[in-house]
Amino acid sequence: MKRKIAVILAADIAGYSRLIAEDEEETLRRFEGYRTVFSEFVDRGGGRIFNTAGDAILAEFQSAVEAVRSAIDIQESLRARNLAYPPSRHMNFRIGITIGDVVERENGDLLGDGVNIAARLESVAPPGGVCVSRSIHEAVASKMALQFADAGPQALKNIPERIHAFTLTLDNRDIAPTRIITEASGPVAAKAARPALAQSARNVAQSARERMAGLSPLATLKAHGTTVALAVAVIAVAAIYANEYLPRFAEETAETPAVSPKPVTGEGKVTSKAEEPAPPKASTAPESSTDTAAKPPEPDPSIIKKAPSPLASRYVLTRQWTDCQRSTEPDIAAAACKGLIDSGGLSPDDQADVQYRYGRALRDKGDPDGAITSYDRSIALKPTADAYNHRGIAYYDKSDYPRAIADYSEALRINPSDADALNNRAWTRYKAGELAAALEDANRAVALDGTKAYIWDTRGHINEARGARSAAISDYRKALDLDRTSESSSEGLARLGAN
Repeated sequence: MKRKIAVILAADIAGYSRLIAEDEEETLRRFEGYRTVFSEFVDRGGGRIFNTAGDAILAEFQSAVEAVRSAIDIQESLRARNLAYPPSRHMNFRIGITIGDVVERENGDLLGDGVNIAARLESVAPPGGVCVSRSIHEAVASKMALQFADAGPQALKNIPERIHAFTLTLDNRDIAPTRIITEASGPVAAKAARPALAQSARNVAQSARERMAGLSPLATLKAHGTTVALAVAVIAVAAIYANEYLPRFAEETAETPAVSPKPVTGEGKVTSKAEEPAPPKASTAPESSTDTAAKPPEPDPSIIKKAPSPLASRYVLTRQWTDCQRSTEPDIAAAACKGLIDSGGLSPDDQADVQYRYGRALRDKGDPDGAITSYDRSIALKPTADAYNHRGIAYYDKSDYPRAIADYSEALRINPSDADALNNRAWTRYKAGELAAALEDANRAVALDGTKAYIWDTRGHINEARGARSAAISDYRKALDLDRTSESSSEGLARLGAN
């Protein structure tokens, strides 16, 4: 173990136990997505996550500025994601940051006062907020245009001395539309909120338009990340509230008669994890000819349109892109990829990638023909070793071994070091009875990547088919050394009487 000075960031989710109790599966699924976002921003800031337990995440940085910047990016990005869910299902991180002396263990884990203080400061932070120690405040105050609130000396659990803490005041202008509506109560509050909502939404829209000028949707998201995603989310939600809830409140007043517009999404709420904010529709409320002074201001037409808003579409694209790229559930991945394809807003390279992932999702769903069609489109746009390799797997599923072998060969022409393509061609040649060629491929695959149990298992089957009993037993045992759950290798040993 060695000692060092490090910037420690600690985070957990406020109300995590309640969220789990209400819907365990949905909470765990969302948390994995949020944790991926968290990890990406930590990596971008030059940090590393050194420990996780339950909903807690601990990260180490070399720079206080980068740690604070990462914390802000994390909170803004996750705040945007939360806007797709009802307030009761918001998943908010609390983050604490300090500089301290720590001990690094051989496995990379960190221990010591620095870790303990960061974890205790996190408990002081508000949900969705950041709390830092005096040392962090002094390190970043003159380098970043941030507003800190002095929380004073804090008595933290199991920390002998009081720690002077500061809470970071995040810019809440972007979420003003949602806050105004959720805190409004009754017709009077609704009437007062409408002008603020419209103006706040206009401000966010203008800022987003300036950032996104001339860029395709996905290029925008890649270039500007959380700020644009947050703006897009706010505009979509603001439009829904402005078009649905405010007229409903106003309808209750005698001074401002109105007809409630058509629902946007059911009752105007995003009530399940599968739903997206629907494009808002223009109000059908007739103008009053007798009380023009009481008529509320019209929402900005650049935000609320009859046609789908391009900004709201970008917000939908953000979620679809994440699900298409990362979801392990074939139905969710396939639906997200299909939505991106249908959007028509992808660059050729992005189209190729999405078609490839759509093919993988379709193959996992048991549709090899649909997968092959999607792989064909991906390869036509951008031939890659992965696309050829996975199209070969789809042909294998259809027992079309010659086409599968041809695709694996093309993948290897593009990337001669693709051990998976070699392993797949070896297995397909084994199934086709081409044992000599299969063994040659298997030997190369083992030489390239001997860390994967299934590669040794493939060679074990080939050696067993060739009658090389000792070699097959050795391969099966090596596979089991790497993966004790390999039923294929266990069955191979049983067949050879070598359990």
